[in-house]
Amino acid sequence: MYCYHFVWTVAGVNAYADITRLNLCGGATVADDASGVFDTALAISTIFHMIEWVRWTFFITSALVTVNLLPVFKVISINVPFGVIASLIAIFTRYSSNGDSCAMEGVQASRGFYLGLQLVCLILYIPMCFGHILFMKLMGPEWCHEQFTLEEEEEDD
Repeated sequence: MYCYHFVWTVAGVNAYADITRLNLCGGATVADDASGVFDTALAISTIFHMIEWVRWTFFITSALVTVNLLPVFKVISINVPFGVIASLIAIFTRYSSNGDSCAMEGVQASRGFYLGLQLVCLILYIPMCFGHILFMKLMGPEWCHEQFTLEEEEEDD
């Protein structure tokens, strides 16, 4: 999940800054207005993936370095509903009338493609929200208790 959201973040930044953003579309007569058709949805989607990437960084650090960052991971889980909202905004923006005209080949196709793929992201995101539960289940209760025991011993020293 860490790599998954990292790739989405990089792709989102790439789509946001794509040179085609200045191509006129969606009834816009100025390049800034044409860019604005997708800008907000791209920014929101990219911020969501960036927060998820950081959230999973805390989880993977807990798993690999035996530092208990799971409380921080759980607090940042507030990003889950934001992710659903961000994905819906991206999907609605992409498939709106202005979005359809901007997503055509030769206009802002790569930006529209990224927003269209947020539908796949939304479908995959729901089962991925349970990734940490599956990981802990596979590692077993002994591993989970061992992580917390190691941390308590380090605090006592």
